Amino acid sequence: MRCYIIDSLIGIFAIDDGGNFLNYIDFLDDIQKSINFYNSLNSDTLSEEYLDFMNELNTSGFDDFVFDNRKLKDITMQNLGYNTSFEKLSLEFKNFRFNLSDQLKKIGITKTRDEILSFFKKVEEQLIKEQISQFGSKGDVEVVQIIETLDILKKSISLFSSRMREWYGLHFPELVDKIIEDNVLIAKLISVLGNRDNFTYNKIDQEFGFKEARIKMLQNLASQSMGADIDLSLIKKYANKILSLDDFTHELEVHLDLVMEQIAPNLFALVGGLIGAKLIAKAGSLKRLAFMPASRIQLLGAEKALYRFLKTGEKRPKHGLIFQWNLIRGSKPWNRGKISRVISGKIGISAKVDYFGGEFVADVLSKVINDKIQEIEKKYPKPPLKRSEPKTKIRSNKKQTSKKKRW
Repeated sequence: MRCYIIDSLIGIFAIDDGGNFLNYIDFLDDIQKSINFYNSLNSDTLSEEYLDFMNELNTSGFDDFVFDNRKLKDITMQNLGYNTSFEKLSLEFKNFRFNLSDQLKKIGITKTRDEILSFFKKVEEQLIKEQISQFGSKGDVEVVQIIETLDILKKSISLFSSRMREWYGLHFPELVDKIIEDNVLIAKLISVLGNRDNFTYNKIDQEFGFKEARIKMLQNLASQSMGADIDLSLIKKYANKILSLDDFTHELEVHLDLVMEQIAPNLFALVGGLIGAKLIAKAGSLKRLAFMPASRIQLLGAEKALYRFLKTGEKRPKHGLIFQWNLIRGSKPWNRGKISRVISGKIGISAKVDYFGGEFVADVLSKVINDKIQEIEKKYPKPPLKRSEPKTKIRSNKKQTSKKKRW
């Protein structure tokens, strides 16, 4: 016999072809029952109460169950193995839902329309809150936040360091005039030594351990400096702030590696935590990265260059964010495009395995990548010859212009 299963936030109801009630689960007495049912449904599981409800119908002789909720239909079939079907536009469902208050009176539920709507609102609010909470707990959401924070911190350190160089340059211009490029090292020199009179051989060697030639160069520059004598107390505090930002950046990178190792172990082992996190952030989530084709992964981060190529015909980009990987950056320029294609394909596989909870395959993928890179470098040891524009193209253009003149 046929039976219609109607799920709603206020209960689950079973009716026959004539619209008569067969069985029901009432959620109006306990809002948490409704919340638990739909939370379990979102997790692809079924509550014990619902399973008992369906088994009672089956033992009563009903063996054909019709749903207008496709997900509930699929999970019921998977868990119970009953014969189920999906009929979204069935009149039985429409009549029941459009006349819900009258239908409930048949089984003794005398709730007004406003009371039912108020119950709906409470359940919906709670379900939305829990969905937001679950979404925020996903590891790839945290990865996106961490990587964007790291980008802001690195830009801030660069901006602050530029001001620090100009400020300290009033006192010791020779030091900041491209002698030392590392901004964090400059900040440390200012914080530890400060006044140029402290740039002696012993102090520099004791605090930094530079090579002898570099120590002597810094000592000579300090002794012959043309800078002014100014109060350095605020500059030293400023340098300490930059160093604290750099320390926090390193802490974030360590935490990022831990998170990446948990949510995407294959991607982490294949390309590292930082590059893997950047790919996830650029894609939007691990799920989006997993469903991306390899060609798109290859150009993630090179969208502007791709649009410029499509618009103006300039040089086609060969790689995006994955260029930061040492196996691509350290390869020969004419082989980088081929290697990028290989690596982007393996990144796509590792992202899929991580998203769907597969086994660890990064070691196998790494070996395939290394073998393929050796094969490419052996096959293309020299750069290809540049091709000149074929003359036939010019002739064809002349023919077209001559035809236009005749018209």
